[in-house]
Amino acid sequence: MSLLQRGRTRLLWLVLAMLVGVLHPLAAQDEVSLGFEEWECPFPAMERVTCGYLVVPEDRSLADGATIELAVAIISAANGDPDAPAVVYLEGGPGGSALFGTDSFLTHPVTEDYTLILFDQRGTGFSVPSLNCPELEGEDGGDDPAACRDRLQDEGIDLQMYSTATSAADVNDLVLALGYEQVKLWGISYGTKLGLTVLRDFPEIVESAVLDSVYPPETDDYEVQTEAVLGALNTLFDSCAADSVCSEAYPTLEDDFYAMLEALDENPVTVGVAEDELTLDGRTVYEALFTTLYDTEALPFLPYGIDLLAHAQDVNDYAEGYDIVSNNALPVETGGESGSAMPVAESDEVLAYMDEVGQIDDAEGMAFSVDCQEEYQLHDAESAIPLAESAPAPVNTYLVDGIYSNVQNCEIWGVETADPIEGERVVSDVPTLLFAGAFDPITPISSAESALEGLSNGQLMAFPSAGHGITAADTESGACAKQLMLAFLADATAELDTQCIDETSVIEFYVP
Repeated sequence: MSLLQRGRTRLLWLVLAMLVGVLHPLAAQDEVSLGFEEWECPFPAMERVTCGYLVVPEDRSLADGATIELAVAIISAANGDPDAPAVVYLEGGPGGSALFGTDSFLTHPVTEDYTLILFDQRGTGFSVPSLNCPELEGEDGGDDPAACRDRLQDEGIDLQMYSTATSAADVNDLVLALGYEQVKLWGISYGTKLGLTVLRDFPEIVESAVLDSVYPPETDDYEVQTEAVLGALNTLFDSCAADSVCSEAYPTLEDDFYAMLEALDENPVTVGVAEDELTLDGRTVYEALFTTLYDTEALPFLPYGIDLLAHAQDVNDYAEGYDIVSNNALPVETGGESGSAMPVAESDEVLAYMDEVGQIDDAEGMAFSVDCQEEYQLHDAESAIPLAESAPAPVNTYLVDGIYSNVQNCEIWGVETADPIEGERVVSDVPTLLFAGAFDPITPISSAESALEGLSNGQLMAFPSAGHGITAADTESGACAKQLMLAFLADATAELDTQCIDETSVIEFYVP
């Protein structure tokens, strides 16, 4: 969906209005004014949540160029303070939607004493135009981004303008439009790269920043992602080997894992998963496990799931093992928070909207635009190939294929290389708290350490038993991270009590 052609915007929002009873205010205007306007939320009404749209230029170098509408949701502080300090949340991805998870933020302790500002970055979620690619989604989705690229370009979208630097300028506009002189930032994953870019380009609007699962611009994405997943796997195997209960139950876990992948590549197995059928090969299992390593809550169960797959006696063992390594179903209840009683993602309004525009929680086109101009062209893919090839088989093949697939997709997407500054370490004296987890398969502790070198008032909290996105996790380590985050937000100069990190440093692995 694009705002570059006003008639098309009006038509799409009228269609959405008929579906869900909500009409975007700007759709009825002949001219668009830059700035923020409050309007109905594009999901069911929730207490303490107000919404609106921020209109910004697509290309700030053009006086009369196209505009973008950024979807905004503001959660007021639960303590009732109308003047509560503001925290701006920066979603990961690139391509993720912050508003898609609005309900989950309502139960986060940061909203007790702070106004939490969520926004869907340009090209993502409920913002328009959307760089979501339905052409790559669903059972009939292809693996060639050219169709999505062509459609977006035909709509007049300038793919070059969807970058971290332009999003950082959007954050600045958002803060000023809402009437704040300074805010606190909270970013997770790619949101930390955006946060660092705001610190570089607009330091005057930031009082302090919390960066969780750090993705700094100076690191080589090809090499880091390869190192990260191998490091996470080795951390899992080593942690199990160091635990007497886990090592006794799964004495050959590492060897079993790689042998299982090779066996499934040679002889795939069809299983029932979520009322459907799935053919399991090694790559499918590996990719599922990679994603599950993000989730601290699922880590204790992974050795059991791997063992089930490695020693499966029947199709039920394969199905149960895959359910665990894919985080579809864990063998026991973990007690995590489920969010509010009206989750955005399952609402009729949002489901109807996604029928029109596709899965808005992940805008593939935004990921291509950002990564291709900032990562895969500023760094050399060939430098990571030897590292990928050194991994145990068959993971080495998966890693090498993934690198070349990224290169090919970026050649298709066709954006130009970003300014070299987008590959340089950010230097800032803004107080910044960084979080990193030893099991994180994509943003390792070493990346946070690299970012810390440029942050004169930075401090790093490294969690031995956590994965990705610790400050959002409903685990003991997640509770610790939230406690540290809140203490830092309250006083960025105070010494933090890190005892809870030590108290949550050991994983109790599940053995049936």
